[in-house]
Amino acid sequence: MFRRANLRLVAWNVAVLFVILGSIEFLLYWQFQQKIYTGVNAELYQHRETALQLIGQSQDVYSALGNAPNNYSYRTVISSPSGVNWTTNCTGPTIPPCSRASFAPTSAAAIHRVAIQGGEDIRTTNFEGYPYRVLTFSVVVGSSPYVIQIGRTVLGEQESLDQLAVLLVIGAILGALLTGAGSLLLANRALIPIRTAFARQRQFTADASHELRTPLALIRANAEMLTLHGDRLAAQDAELVTEIIRETDHLNRLIGDLLTLARADTDSVQINTRPVDFRALVGEVHEDLQHIAESRGIESDLSLNGAVTVAGDEVRLRQLLLILLDNALKYTDPGGRVMVGLAQADRRARLTVSDTGIGIPATDRPHVFERFYRVDRAREHESGGTGLGLAIAKWIVQAHNGEIKVESELGQGTTFQVDLPTS
Repeated sequence: MFRRANLRLVAWNVAVLFVILGSIEFLLYWQFQQKIYTGVNAELYQHRETALQLIGQSQDVYSALGNAPNNYSYRTVISSPSGVNWTTNCTGPTIPPCSRASFAPTSAAAIHRVAIQGGEDIRTTNFEGYPYRVLTFSVVVGSSPYVIQIGRTVLGEQESLDQLAVLLVIGAILGALLTGAGSLLLANRALIPIRTAFARQRQFTADASHELRTPLALIRANAEMLTLHGDRLAAQDAELVTEIIRETDHLNRLIGDLLTLARADTDSVQINTRPVDFRALVGEVHEDLQHIAESRGIESDLSLNGAVTVAGDEVRLRQLLLILLDNALKYTDPGGRVMVGLAQADRRARLTVSDTGIGIPATDRPHVFERFYRVDRAREHESGGTGLGLAIAKWIVQAHNGEIKVESELGQGTTFQVDLPTS
């Protein structure tokens, strides 16, 4: 139990730190990216101003930009009204265009946007296997519109961004690992007082339950001695003696259940696992409780589909069946019905115990496996229940690596479903 609590605390701490680190690192990466591209953008805008000046002087786009000084890092593309793309960084600019590819296939959206809306567009695109920062803008020469793209390779900048991303990821992973280790250490230290207090409480429950058995046995024995002389007791006194015996039996059951759960909490209950004929065991328990169902006017049906063998403790599995069947009979009124089913599917044994009883309200359903929780306290006490049966049932199922769940409709009945691994 405490191990799960430790792991939950560590998981929450790591998750929170991961979100915080992720947000900070994202902002850091974004800020660095903006910073590193600011200089590139400034260079592209400067080239644009140079291109516009040259075009204004010559009034011819191709000759103006073809005669402009070139830099191996830059590429200038002209898109004419007829759709011809012309690039300036070939070996000697030529008209018609040389065979070098343009940015158009990788930045068609930018060209379309500028051609339709005007203005400018600046973005990073992949061109011939290299990252380029491309500035797209329009210019009108005479009556002819042109779209010009000036691109600069940003391979060095992209490598810096990639290296930063790697460092940030490594930092996040190391931070998460260190946080996990630190959180686990702190969680263990923080839970020491709770673990100690809980262990003392469990020990007290076990010791008190054990110590109460002897005086209760003496009380019951003395009460039984009085019943042997019932002819000497007044009718009212005889009734009191019977009540003493009944309440003593109830306390004995309660103490037994408390001892079981106390030992389960300390993992001191040994589960003797061996192959168990679960089909035969279900049939035996159902037959044992059949006469109780008949005496209460409750119909009881049994459906066993094929042989089912599970790996488990036969004593505990019998206790599980008794709890579930007794619970079904307890909350079913005369004229009702209890159905027990057993089947096997996907290497799992599925046991269902259904009744047509009073049902469980939706607000109570999540709490039915809690200790001392009772849906109908009056009926539970009248039937001799302790409020611990379903808690023990859940422990037995979990000890066998199984699952138990409940479905119920108020006034319609309840179904408990148990899935256990087969052997």
